[in-house]
Amino acid sequence: MISQSIAKRYAKGLFAVGEKDGKYRAYYDELDTILRFFKEEQKLGKALLLPVLEMKKRQELLGDVMRAFGASLPLANIFSMLLEKNRMGYLPLIRDVYGELVDEKEGRARGTLLSAYPLDDKARLRIEEVLKEKLHKEVVLTPVEDKTLMGGVKVVIKGTIIDGSVKRQLEILKENILKE
Repeated sequence: MISQSIAKRYAKGLFAVGEKDGKYRAYYDELDTILRFFKEEQKLGKALLLPVLEMKKRQELLGDVMRAFGASLPLANIFSMLLEKNRMGYLPLIRDVYGELVDEKEGRARGTLLSAYPLDDKARLRIEEVLKEKLHKEVVLTPVEDKTLMGGVKVVIKGTIIDGSVKRQLEILKENILKE
């Protein structure tokens, strides 16, 4: 919980700057690109994350990375603050929270589409369209196979579960039979 609140603070700060200068989307893309680079170059990421190197060396290393990517000043400042406070480990969470802020600003909701078997794109798009009408937002679903489902689908968007699985329908049927 504490990590979530710390990530929110940094993400909201960067987002406020991005809204003000109109570059909020570009900041997200930069942040995501740099984090993907750190994931690929794990030794570099660990050198910045772990306080094995002295702070001055880590700052120089971070400065080199920021220059190599041509990072914007607000993003470079966030990275510097995180490094100085030994909070570089929060970067993936900050990116996720920032992404949610971008989605909210652009009227989009992201979620997961669980199904027992792989769904074709046509079915996924149809489900997204129906949810778009209900939520009045663009809906982007990531399909995930869940072998625990017998059939049907389950959608999870921001903690809300829409359960259209066969298992849930059987549970409802059982409850209705027991009521009568």
